[in-house]
Amino acid sequence: MSLYNYDNEKILIGRLKIGDENAYQHLYELYYAELCNYLNTICGNMDLSKDLAQQAFIKIWKKRDSLLIIFSLKKYIFKIAYNLFMDSQRKKKRDHLLIDQLKYEAANEITDISHDNLDILLDLVNSEVDQLPSQCKRVFLLGKREGLKYREIAEELNISIKTVERHMTKALKRLRKRLKDRSGSVFVMITLFKPNIFLKGQ
Repeated sequence: MSLYNYDNEKILIGRLKIGDENAYQHLYELYYAELCNYLNTICGNMDLSKDLAQQAFIKIWKKRDSLLIIFSLKKYIFKIAYNLFMDSQRKKKRDHLLIDQLKYEAANEITDISHDNLDILLDLVNSEVDQLPSQCKRVFLLGKREGLKYREIAEELNISIKTVERHMTKALKRLRKRLKDRSGSVFVMITLFKPNIFLKGQ
C-alpha cells in the first residue's frame, strides 16, 4: 500500500503527524467546505463559519504530532470547530457583560455632570470630530451617528472594511486623547452607543 494514499485515513493521520503538507492540503480540501456549512447551520453566519473553520485547521496543524483520533478524523475536526464556536460564544457573552457594565457606570457618571459642563464636553467632542480628516470624519459619523456597521460603511463609501477600521481607530484614538482628562464616561458613551445621541448632525 502506498505511503501517500491519503484516502486511507490511517495513512493520512500518520502523514499529518510527521508534518506532510500535502496530507494537510488533502485534509483541508476534503473537509473545509463541509465544515463551513456545518458551522453555518449552528451560527447562521458564513463569515464567522469560515473563520472558525480556518482556526480549526490551524489548530490541527499546530498539534499534528500529538493527534489522538478515537473515532474518525472527520469527527475530530468537527469537534474542534464546535468547541471553538462555543468558546467564541462564551467570550462574546463576557464581552457583552463588560460592555453593559461600562455603559451602566458611564451613564451614572454622566448624570452627575452638570448640564453646563456636559454641554461644554459635547461641544468639545463635536469640535474634535469636525477637525478630523474628511474621510475619517465621514467614517466616524456613519458608524457612530448613523449606526452603520463597518461593512455598510465600506459599501457606502466604496472603500475596504480594513480602511473603515483604520479610520475609526484613528478617530477614537484622537477623541480618547482629548477626553481622557475631561470625562472618560463621555468617551465610553460615544464608543458604545449606536447611533450616538451626543453627535450633532453635520
